Amino acid sequence: MMNRTACLLIDRRVRLLAGRLAGIATLAWFATAAHAQAIYTPPPGQNFEGVWLIQGEHSTLKTVDGKLPPLNKASAARYAAAIKARKAGNPAFDTIQTCKPHGFPRILFAAYPIQVLQEPKQVTFIHEVHHMPRMVYLDLTLPSLEDMDSNWMGQSAGRWEGDTLVVQSQGFSDATTLDAAGLPHSTDMRVSERIRKVDADTLEDVHESLEHPGDLQAPARPAPQRIRLHRLES
Repeated sequence: MMNRTACLLIDRRVRLLAGRLAGIATLAWFATAAHAQAIYTPPPGQNFEGVWLIQGEHSTLKTVDGKLPPLNKASAARYAAAIKARKAGNPAFDTIQTCKPHGFPRILFAAYPIQVLQEPKQVTFIHEVHHMPRMVYLDLTLPSLEDMDSNWMGQSAGRWEGDTLVVQSQGFSDATTLDAAGLPHSTDMRVSERIRKVDADTLEDVHESLEHPGDLQAPARPAPQRIRLHRLES
């Protein structure tokens, strides 16, 4: 049977060990806190963070003179087939009919919320529809199309001009269409945007140019798409 002296000695050792462990835990906490990344808060004019929803209807794309782009023979045939299929009630050309992504930029026109998150060198748009993320890397030069693998959302690089985010995107899959009517695009499509806050609850995304020369028989500039997004209540 253990005597009182032995019990006191063991108790003292346990308390000493507990004190040392507590000290180590405290040092570890301070070390973690010292190296933790601070939460980034963008400047007020550049703060797009929040959840947004598109306003208005954007189902078709036209040129600045209100006409369809001058499609080449192959693309015109593809577009005519899409119009015919849509009228017949069998729009198999449309990726969203088979639960595939809208693709960019058409996903912007979908009436689903978009969450914006920001870091010093990245602005991320997370679309509720298909849970598709779009990362805009700041102060980055996009590689040439020949060095890019095409995908649904392409790749985007941006820069700040004052409080306006200027974005260039390319590297898109040609499986999607630009609008619900079935306007086609090629893998050499490039999109230029200017995004800014109109007020605390409104974002404006202006598509200044949308180039897809692989589908056109002559140069054409689609009409700028002026998209308004309204902030949703948290």
